[in-house]
Amino acid sequence: MSADGHSERRLVLRPQTSAPQQARDFVAETLSAWRLEPWQEPAVLITSELVTNAVHHAGTELAVRILRASSEVRIEVSDGAADRELRVGAPGARAAGGVGLVIVERLADAWGVDKRRNGKSVWVRLAVDRGRRPAWSPAAGTAGTGSGTDRMLLHVNG
Repeated sequence: MSADGHSERRLVLRPQTSAPQQARDFVAETLSAWRLEPWQEPAVLITSELVTNAVHHAGTELAVRILRASSEVRIEVSDGAADRELRVGAPGARAAGGVGLVIVERLADAWGVDKRRNGKSVWVRLAVDRGRRPAWSPAAGTAGTGSGTDRMLLHVNG
């Protein structure tokens, strides 16, 4: 970690079915090394959704970058497909998919897309405060406000 409290790690992946698991392991290990274990579950789930989307839709080499500042963690998944628009699906949709970005939207404090000439980077920001737990609590099964009023079942295969 640098003197100003910032750290950064990066992992480059091929667009293979093993990429989401490699990314999940990378993020979990990084947050553990940074002593941010309470944020592992939401960060790993978000990363899995973003990497799965990149493998499925972009099909290009991709990079996972995780940055730590004093009060937040930023996770970026970059790929080489600048022409693909991201769409947030409806949670009740009958399609086999399309809810990944709904999950990201619910778990992240902020998220967005930075387009580049040679691709795009989808990023999320998680506010980290050593004095509190994340708003999403796996024990309570809640996402978003942490109030227990907006419940959502989350399941990851692989």
